[in-house]
Amino acid sequence: MNNTEKDSNLRQEIQSSLNSIVENSDKWLERLRRREFRVRLAGSFLTGSLVLMAVGVAAILGFYLSQGEEIDDDFFEQQSLAFQFALLGAAAAAGLISGIITYFFLKRKHNTRMKDLSFLLTEMKKKTKEQQQDNNANVIGGGEGITKEALSLAEKIVTLLPELVRMRKHDSLLFGAVAFIVTNFVINNLVVAIIVGILVWLYVRHRTKKSYEHEMSKYEEQKRVFEQRKKDFIDTL
Repeated sequence: MNNTEKDSNLRQEIQSSLNSIVENSDKWLERLRRREFRVRLAGSFLTGSLVLMAVGVAAILGFYLSQGEEIDDDFFEQQSLAFQFALLGAAAAAGLISGIITYFFLKRKHNTRMKDLSFLLTEMKKKTKEQQQDNNANVIGGGEGITKEALSLAEKIVTLLPELVRMRKHDSLLFGAVAFIVTNFVINNLVVAIIVGILVWLYVRHRTKKSYEHEMSKYEEQKRVFEQRKKDFIDTL
């Protein structure tokens, strides 16, 4: 095999690795976006629920203290229906507003976190497309600079993506807390709600860990192949 043919094969191999990295990173980006959307919903619900309860309790305590009365179990029976609706409305409004604020705060945080990876993938797709166009046009030697830049982008992607995926491994506790609140609200049984919350937390953590380890093992293998092919390719330049 002559040097020209060997160089062409190396280019094809490195291009194949680059395409695989882009394809899998793109899939991971979509998974992360979907998961972060669910995290935003769960976080908003949790925040709204806590604020609703906190405002409700604070309003009741504030009313009692202002009246100088002792707290008893017949509070709501002693108050007018209008007062109860006003109290519930104020708590619900506070919970809703806090939930909405939390959602957009988390969205901004998530978008900032994903911005670098999204930009790298966009640039990578553009470079690989340019490289493919050069190959189709039989441009000899013209794609070398593009390939070097593509290698640099791919290296940043294979470094950044695992870190972003690893951050999502800790969201299981959030889903467990949401399950606890929903269960306690529906059946009004604290013990059952705690059990359900723990089961959801353990289940989500197990699924996330299993998925992470399985997918990242394949990704790490792609990364290893890419690094080796990159080294072989650079040695020929």
